[in-house]
Amino acid sequence: MKAVIAGVTGAVGSAIARELARDNTVPHPPTGQPEAAAIPLDGIAKRPRQRPPLASSGGWAVAGLSRNPPKRPIAGVEYVRTDLADTDRCRRALDGHGDATHLFYCARATHREQTLEDAATNLALLDNVLSAAERGPLRHVHLVQGGKVYGVHVGPFPTPAREDDPRAPIENFNYDQEDLLRRRSEGRPWTWSASRPNTLLHFSPAIARNLVSSLGAYAAICRELGCALDFPGPEGAYRSLTQVTSIELLARAAAWMATEPECANQAFNVTNGDVFRWCRLWPRIAEAFGMACGSVRPLRLAAAMQGREAVWERVRERYGLAPRSLAEVANWGYLDATLERTWDEILSTAKARSFGFHDWADSEERLLALIGEYRAAKILP
Repeated sequence: MKAVIAGVTGAVGSAIARELARDNTVPHPPTGQPEAAAIPLDGIAKRPRQRPPLASSGGWAVAGLSRNPPKRPIAGVEYVRTDLADTDRCRRALDGHGDATHLFYCARATHREQTLEDAATNLALLDNVLSAAERGPLRHVHLVQGGKVYGVHVGPFPTPAREDDPRAPIENFNYDQEDLLRRRSEGRPWTWSASRPNTLLHFSPAIARNLVSSLGAYAAICRELGCALDFPGPEGAYRSLTQVTSIELLARAAAWMATEPECANQAFNVTNGDVFRWCRLWPRIAEAFGMACGSVRPLRLAAAMQGREAVWERVRERYGLAPRSLAEVANWGYLDATLERTWDEILSTAKARSFGFHDWADSEERLLALIGEYRAAKILP
């Protein structure tokens, strides 16, 4: 099998590339045979004893499309630079990969936080890649969506959200992209699937749009200023129920959907399977940084953190951190958008489990473990 990953240098694209490249070297038991033990993901996320088998045991050849070269190349991945917005460049990029059987689409158009993303541009990007990939022996297209399918970014929505829930009455590029796949796949030799994670947990040193590194930078600045760790969102967000998705779990789910025939033309929610409240986790984050847990103090971090670069430099020098600017570590608009939701964010994963995907992760433990990874990399103190 040969996979083309559109958006391979992003957090999700990189995770899928690692998962597929790993499958070239890690042996799997025959279908129906249990593994010797549950395989831990950094000691936290786990597979069940029955691993969903790949449809083929031949492994993957992996090609990745991106505008910029990777900062941390993944062994076993062939990188191809292109512009997904340029139809001709997109076709030329795939000319050397005309044998691709699977397309994993993880790209998004550039957008500002806390605004509706442009539907027309995002649809055009997918259309360009799909048109180029269809010229070969394409068998499956996997589309990475998200909780925005249910309007998690807009306001309260019915929970637990299920894959067949009615759509929200808003412009949403996820709807347009899914509709495109539904239409184009009719009468074609390829099928499609879609994964719907919620807020992602991941170690991505080159990506500031990251919950863990942004939280860590906020905590480090507060500590340097002698402050307690206040929760910067509203009271309702502090106490609402939320779900997250470990990115490695999402990558495994995407590979499973793309190779499991029963998943053809289906969408699946993918979360860690548990829920948490920030009011339970926040004191543990404060403890991890050796700080007092503060109170709920609603702030717009995008404004409150302006001019804090000098404070961050003091932190960086004090703890011998890597030479990264504050903007390279934290995205305040993204953190504002994540911590301002006063409504529950719960996506049902019953459908994925009923189809055979049982992987899970402990969200609180995973977030704390990721803080440790950023520390080990000398990015957070």
